[in-house]
Amino acid sequence: MTDEKQTEAGAGRSRNGSRKRHVRIVFLIAAVLLTAVAAGCSRKPPEEPVKPTAVPAVEVLPELTGMPEAAPTPEETPTPEATPMPEVTLTPEAPPATEPAKVPSDTGTAFIPSGTGGRVTFTGMTVDVSAARVGDTVRFGSYEQDNDTGNGAEAIEWYVLDKQDGNLLLLSRYALDCKRYHEEHEDVTWETCTLRDWLNGTFFTTAFGTEEQGCIVTTRVKNEDNPEWGTGGGNDTEDKVFLLSIRETERYFSSDSGVKDPARRVKLTAYAKAQGGHSYCDAEHDSFYTPEYDGNGWWWLRSPGSDGLCAAGVGETGTVWRGSNYILCDNHVVRPALWLNVEE
Repeated sequence: MTDEKQTEAGAGRSRNGSRKRHVRIVFLIAAVLLTAVAAGCSRKPPEEPVKPTAVPAVEVLPELTGMPEAAPTPEETPTPEATPMPEVTLTPEAPPATEPAKVPSDTGTAFIPSGTGGRVTFTGMTVDVSAARVGDTVRFGSYEQDNDTGNGAEAIEWYVLDKQDGNLLLLSRYALDCKRYHEEHEDVTWETCTLRDWLNGTFFTTAFGTEEQGCIVTTRVKNEDNPEWGTGGGNDTEDKVFLLSIRETERYFSSDSGVKDPARRVKLTAYAKAQGGHSYCDAEHDSFYTPEYDGNGWWWLRSPGSDGLCAAGVGETGTVWRGSNYILCDNHVVRPALWLNVEE
């Protein structure tokens, strides 16, 4: 019995040993499999980073080609908006800086006083305009003068101050009317004054018929600054009828404005007096009365006075007043002047 037991015990041990071997083999195989799996897993990760690097390389290029979106530079070329530069070329508007209004058009004729200088010597002779010389008196046009409208207008007498190329410069012998230089209290020049409008409007059409109007030259009138006060004379003008300037009274009469020049004195017509024209008389001057000034009037010149509210003129004694003669003064008189063509 003991031997059988021993035999069974040995068989039991041998079975146990074989089981242990099987278990070891199983563990070994499992270890091999796990190792293989682990090795496979450890090899895959490096392969996947390779793909991402390849993919971004391809995808980065389209983003780089998106660089044309740096074509906002065309938006930076709002240089088209720099086309306001033509507005900077407002240089064409530089002509206004040169004040083209001061340059008369070619329709008018500019006259420069002729002769060697000195005053005009009046001959006292009344002649036909076609035969007139400097210093003569002529008749041309008509205007109310004796203040009797029932007998019609009287012929206007003119002194001939200059003659050039068949044109006569005429100055009325008498003061024909009484007018203000301007009708508003405001700075004014010859160009803008109401007296100029009246002379080239109402007076022109009243004093001259159609044929006579055609003989009157459109004159380029130079409007110089006041030689003593420096007041601006304004733009030059084109006129049919005008007033003399300070320099013209010094050119055609005495060259000294302060001289009491008899040739510069003027008598008023009865009509001019009736319109309010002032004339020198003893009742107003008492002990200062001088017979030689009796009946003389104060007449306007076109030149500016001491400022824009004044105009120059010639006083009753024949002196030139360059300064303070208020433009609204309503007792100063008018001696029109014009250039007359006697050859056409």
